Amino acid sequence: MKWLQSNLEGAGLAKHGVAGFLVVAIAIALFLAVSVYSFLEVLALSVFLALGSFAFLLEAVASRAKARRRNLMSLWPEVIDSLHSAVIAGLTLPDAIDDLALSGPQRLRASFQRFSARLDSGWSFVDSIEKLKSEFGDVHADRLCEILRLVSNLGSEALSSTLKIQAENLRRELALRGQIDAKQGWVVGTAKIAVAAPWLVVAMLSMRPENALAYNSFEGVSILLLGFVVSILAYRLVQFLGGLPEMPRVFA
Repeated sequence: MKWLQSNLEGAGLAKHGVAGFLVVAIAIALFLAVSVYSFLEVLALSVFLALGSFAFLLEAVASRAKARRRNLMSLWPEVIDSLHSAVIAGLTLPDAIDDLALSGPQRLRASFQRFSARLDSGWSFVDSIEKLKSEFGDVHADRLCEILRLVSNLGSEALSSTLKIQAENLRRELALRGQIDAKQGWVVGTAKIAVAAPWLVVAMLSMRPENALAYNSFEGVSILLLGFVVSILAYRLVQFLGGLPEMPRVFA
């Protein structure tokens, strides 16, 4: 559940919650199973396609979260530079964040505006920071929010130098990950096509009554089950070998 919650936050879907997402995903999978069975009358194929669609929805959320985090990652150096300038100018943290709500990156302004509104409505700084972390669902946002939370509790003597170091490290990381993503991104995309293609062929073959009868037999169900297991294992293996692992959200 922590994996799903983290990815929902990363995808910008945290407001729907884990339970809401699971209800929708299960409903879609059941609808697909009923639709396929009513059209092809192959029970095993209907069940495996439903399970596959559920897994696809989980993968879609993870992919959306990864893409959104990558986009947000490119904006954090600008955010950190803005905070660094505000701190040097002598602004307090709430005032510096108010400035981000007005002149920060366009995609992030609404979140910082909600942060300022929560402070104005009586929320504590720590609670507002925790809510901001949940909205962004990003490891770099978690780090920045933790820095701001510590500064609010312990003082801001080293804040300027800390922000400068974090901005430099983040820019180096952006350059490195961009090169790796460009070289490895096609691997997972090819794996998705390779996994889906055989099942499309099976669905087309099942339109013939004799093939549907064969797939409904014990031997046919066994072949489909074996194919489903092999498809899942092969896809996970390609992801493991060809994907770039995401950094864990230690401060989530």
